[in-house]
Amino acid sequence: MDKQMESILQGGQFKKLLDVQSAELRQKYDMKKAELEILYFLSRCGGHNTSKDIHAQLMMNRGHISQAVDSLCRRRYIVAIPDQNDRRYIHYEILDSAKEIVAEMAKRREEMNRQILKGISKEELEIFREVSLKIKNNIEQII
Repeated sequence: MDKQMESILQGGQFKKLLDVQSAELRQKYDMKKAELEILYFLSRCGGHNTSKDIHAQLMMNRGHISQAVDSLCRRRYIVAIPDQNDRRYIHYEILDSAKEIVAEMAKRREEMNRQILKGISKEELEIFREVSLKIKNNIEQII
């Protein structure tokens, strides 16, 4: 599932499903929900890896982001790298020690996506992508 579709589904039932799907991993790795979400985001975000980027995509409280990235840094799952051009920005990158966690999360997400998209044709998915992008753009213009 691509980012725009996932962001549309980030409310209500989908969020509850994500909680259920991640509960075992949170317990296994003794992590908070925000820490897992941020790790997964950082594994997919490319160069958009600042606290501002995390906030924009996950719509998390800035305090939760700060606590989660601090914890992930202390546990050596991510590293904080100051921006070379603007010291106000810190970039976060996943370390090898987190790759197993991210792989497990990705596998669970793929299975969950397979289940929730069952019975939906490729054509329907493409229409959904187009519509969700329009909705996302409309929301951004309103905000």
